[in-house]
Amino acid sequence: MIDGETVVLTPDARSDIDALRSSEGQARAVMVAFDLLEIDGEDIRPLPIEERRARLARVLKPRSGRSARAIAAGIQVSEPIVGRGEAMFREACRMGLEGIVSKRVGSRYVSGRTRAWLKTKNADFQRRSSEIGLW
Repeated sequence: MIDGETVVLTPDARSDIDALRSSEGQARAVMVAFDLLEIDGEDIRPLPIEERRARLARVLKPRSGRSARAIAAGIQVSEPIVGRGEAMFREACRMGLEGIVSKRVGSRYVSGRTRAWLKTKNADFQRRSSEIGLW
């Protein structure tokens, strides 16, 4: 069981959720995976996020063969950036991104709101989709 978000990626690799409203956008949708909760019937939510993400990367590692390449094309693993959250948030705002999600190193997965993760939104962000003409 993978936790992630389905988005359309713009040519500059930004996510555009609004583009999912068009059939063209839906055809280009990818899942950005950021956590693995269960594998082969084993609940791994109690494991630290670093271990869950390592397993996620192994599960989604491209293998040889046509079907494996198709799966790899439809799912991408988000890249963790370990470091100072404030600096990362400032850079996300400078880039015009919606914000960042921070997860505490060593945290286990808990459904719902928790102090182990924090979503910080860019107050100046304006959602738009140039692909389908929405502002």
